[in-house]
Amino acid sequence: MSGIFGMNIKMAIYGESHGKSIGVVLDGLPPGLAMDEAAIATEMARRAPGQNALSTARKESDTVEIQSGFFNGFTTGTPLCARIVNSDQHSKDYSILADKMRPGHADYAGHVRYQG
Repeated sequence: MSGIFGMNIKMAIYGESHGKSIGVVLDGLPPGLAMDEAAIATEMARRAPGQNALSTARKESDTVEIQSGFFNGFTTGTPLCARIVNSDQHSKDYSILADKMRPGHADYAGHVRYQG
């Protein structure tokens, strides 16, 4: 299964919850497109962990670091890379889930794609 989507504007996603980071690369964005970092932070705060009894107890800031393709509030026309560092990741925390599918995750698709 590919992590790349799109035709004119391509989006590549990477990472996993137990890895060092997750992120996205957007390729094909035109230069000069305004981007509001405060709006991105507001949307990210909506999905932050620890907001209710059903969410993970891990403490993550979910701060988006724009690595490239952005300057002075606008896209540059080069691929835009945004990364979120997983500061509280521990692979062992997922050991009980090694053979179980989790709703809302890519576990089933990964199981099919990689035969287990």
